[in-house]
Amino acid sequence: MIYLIYTILLCAIAFTLFPLVILQRRKIILLATEKRNIENNLQEQQNSFKTIFDRSQYGIAIINLDGHILKVNKSWCELFGYDESDMLAMNYFYFINRVDLNNLQNNTQHLNNSINIYQSEHECFAKNGDSLWILSTLSLIRDTAEKARHFIVQIENITSKKLTQDRVHHMAFHDPLTGLANRNKLEQFINHLLINAQRKQQSFALLFLDLDGFKHVNDTIGHDAGDLLLQIIAERLKNAVRATDMVARLGGDEFVVLVTDVKKADLVAIIAQKILENVMQAIIIKGHDIYITTSVGISIYPNDGENLQTLMNDADMALYRAKEKGKNNYQFYTHEMTIKAKEKMNIKHALSQALDKNEFYLHYQPKMEISTRRITGVEALLRWKNENFRGIKPDEIIALAEESGLIIPFSEWILKNACMQLKKWHVMGWTSLTMAINCTSRQFKQVTFIDNLKSIISEIDFPPALLEIEITERMIMKDTENTLRILEQIKEMGLKIVIDDFGTGYWSIGNLRNLSVDKIKIDRTFIKHIVDDKTSFEIAAAIIAMVNKLGVTSIAEGVETHEQYKLLVEEGCCEIQGYYLSHPLDAGALTAFLQHPVPESEVTTIESETA
Repeated sequence: MIYLIYTILLCAIAFTLFPLVILQRRKIILLATEKRNIENNLQEQQNSFKTIFDRSQYGIAIINLDGHILKVNKSWCELFGYDESDMLAMNYFYFINRVDLNNLQNNTQHLNNSINIYQSEHECFAKNGDSLWILSTLSLIRDTAEKARHFIVQIENITSKKLTQDRVHHMAFHDPLTGLANRNKLEQFINHLLINAQRKQQSFALLFLDLDGFKHVNDTIGHDAGDLLLQIIAERLKNAVRATDMVARLGGDEFVVLVTDVKKADLVAIIAQKILENVMQAIIIKGHDIYITTSVGISIYPNDGENLQTLMNDADMALYRAKEKGKNNYQFYTHEMTIKAKEKMNIKHALSQALDKNEFYLHYQPKMEISTRRITGVEALLRWKNENFRGIKPDEIIALAEESGLIIPFSEWILKNACMQLKKWHVMGWTSLTMAINCTSRQFKQVTFIDNLKSIISEIDFPPALLEIEITERMIMKDTENTLRILEQIKEMGLKIVIDDFGTGYWSIGNLRNLSVDKIKIDRTFIKHIVDDKTSFEIAAAIIAMVNKLGVTSIAEGVETHEQYKLLVEEGCCEIQGYYLSHPLDAGALTAFLQHPVPESEVTTIESETA
């Protein structure tokens, strides 16, 4: 009975579960089918990807995040000219132009969850060295945890398209005959200049010029000869300006030159003069010797105008004035600027010939040690004898020589002649006399300065310890690192270092010890007002006290009166230099001065005796 009941129950349970088993079996079958479908789809996708990857006309590669190539297709290899095995040992980034690579890497760093694709154009280099322009698309691949893993890179060769674009762009902004910038490029460039000039408070110049007698060339030799002449003139104009300047052709024989970053008008005058000289050189066309000149009108931003049209109009007016004055010359829009610039050019030209014409000579101004009233040394000062420029001051000569680069040969001449003169005085018995030579920043930038210094000292057989090199505070402040390096070499040679015009450059007095300065000259502006201005007196007194405490010799320059001398004695100044002691003298007059030491009773009458 019990067995029957169990049997009935089992049958009931089996009858109940049977449909569930059937259902579960069906689900298993469906899942297996779905899995096979997914696997088939994946295989199809892989096959499709492989087909696209292998047969695509575009280059495709998979690279890791640092650019190493993991997989590459045939088109990629053909584009760059490498085998697949070579490519897999390379880094994609090594193919890219350095500037474009920096831009690419900077931008790919910004790829994030919202932006996974970056497209750009850049220049690459093939195996044979050819330059290629490609359009690349970088797609960022992430893992299931959304962590960046790889890039898929697709590249398209756009070299032909790029070259076509460049040609079209060049034609839009350049003159087809000469290759110079055209009016479009000129306007674009001048707008850029205006923005920079306004922001940085800089000046620039616009030179408007045309060729004198160009129509005659066209009429007599032919227009093809005229075109060739314009091409030659275009090259000469480019050779007359700096890389930062621009030359443009407006049409016909009219040209414009933009001179950037103009600090002084004479820079523009130098370029204008160079243009005149370059243009007027003989040109041979069709067997004809052609001599052609140009006239130049100059306007300067912002003095003469603050936009292109105004500057062009002003330069055109200046050009008209140049034509009126006989052609083959330049004129500034402001007449006064023309006169000033030309005068400066004439002075520089005369200076460039001064050494060959023996127009230079030296004067020497003595320095006296206050405690002993002994003449301890002299300073060599350049003088120029020229009938046309009698009014040029010595400081102006040095400044103009510094600007033009003439200071290098001038300084060598000064150094050599001053040392020779000092040696003569030593032979005559003044063996402790020193010679001070002023140096400029341009000399310190000269690579051969130290070698030239050694050569002259060796040639004259001159004791280095008796030569003093004078530099200004401003010179140290302007180029501290290079100046200190040169001064250290000068000290190693055994020469003395003197800081001139001390007190005006705000150079730390503590640097005097670090540099092992031997002497300092208190600037003459303090000495001039030391008697009647309390501030000047206190500054001079403080400098003397600090310098003396450091064991550095203090020299007061520009001493002119007994009152000044007396205050300097009271404050403990070591030496004086100035008209109170003596004006600068030639070698013969200074020799006579050295023969008569200065006794204390004569100190108050020095001024009248040596005036």
